[in-house]
Amino acid sequence: MTSGEILQAITLTSTLVIGVWTLWGKGKDTNYTRLEGERNRLDQRVAELEKGREEDRARLERVETELDDLKRVHYTLIDFLRDIVSGNFDEAWIKRRAADLLSRHGGGGTP
Repeated sequence: MTSGEILQAITLTSTLVIGVWTLWGKGKDTNYTRLEGERNRLDQRVAELEKGREEDRARLERVETELDDLKRVHYTLIDFLRDIVSGNFDEAWIKRRAADLLSRHGGGGTP
């Protein structure tokens, strides 16, 4: 092997090594940057979803509370209707009771 061939082999080998190194090094860096960006985007999306879930839970709790209140009003009105139908109470009592129920449940004063 002549010195020219040795120099050519060294140049070829170093060029290949540098090329491969650059290609793999760049790929890793690009992949890492891309994965890091994707992870940050997903973290942000998860935070948004968790915030939305908390808001939904609070809204659900308010709706359930309102539903329970409406059930109590419903049962009260059903009991009142049973009292009326039973015939055990006179008209004056029925009017007083109706006015009381209306005032307690936001329906106004006298019927």
